[in-house]
Amino acid sequence: MMHMKIFNPTAKLVANLIVLIAAVAIFEPKTMALLFAVVLLFGLGTQSFTRKNLVAVIPLASFAIGMLWMNGAFARIENPTIAYTIGSLDFTKEGLTIGVTLFFRILIIGVSSILFTSNTDPDKLVLSLIQQCRLHPGVAYGILTAFRFLPSMEEDLALINAAHRIRRSKEKKWYKKKNPWYKNAIPLLATNVRRAERVAIAMEARGFESKEKRTYYRSVNWYFRDTVFIVFTIMLVGAVIGFSVKAGWFLGFKHWQGF
Repeated sequence: MMHMKIFNPTAKLVANLIVLIAAVAIFEPKTMALLFAVVLLFGLGTQSFTRKNLVAVIPLASFAIGMLWMNGAFARIENPTIAYTIGSLDFTKEGLTIGVTLFFRILIIGVSSILFTSNTDPDKLVLSLIQQCRLHPGVAYGILTAFRFLPSMEEDLALINAAHRIRRSKEKKWYKKKNPWYKNAIPLLATNVRRAERVAIAMEARGFESKEKRTYYRSVNWYFRDTVFIVFTIMLVGAVIGFSVKAGWFLGFKHWQGF
């Protein structure tokens, strides 16, 4: 059984973009349900789902369910057909069709993106974008540095909160114990501006702004299986659309609809 981690990060990025473009372009509930089933089976077949992935899907599923019932009950439809009535809410057939389509669209985008991010090393992705896509090293490593700032910002915020707790008077009343947002935001911003300045100087000193050809300690290679993976993704999405057209579900691309 093949795992997604063996593929080139750029190949996985291109395959993910193909699925996302199909999910955004198609607006038909049965086709979207079939495409989601394919994404789900692919994730199960490559053993890409973990407990962490499933936890990350929960808020996406909650948002998708919210879009479903909001469109079913409140979508602006001319001459609607009432399908269900629950209390004071009338769910229309047309609104539910739109809601189901958006439901699967959210899940497809969310699940495919989670599979990509959880199975792709950021360092290898940056190297692959530089070596295969000819992305400028200064831009690529700048993006990687920005991503690495996030964990350090969390640590900085914890230190700032600890400093505020040390300086806080014990006699303060309970409703004054919570710090205003700016007491954390201003020192956090100042700390990261200084850190960003140091990183910029370090990158400039290492010649990231020069146009000279660089060498790399690690190389991320493109193999034949990466090309096959992209072609397979295109064929799979094409097969879903072709089956949908043959079944009479998918009749053409439509503009945005919904709540």
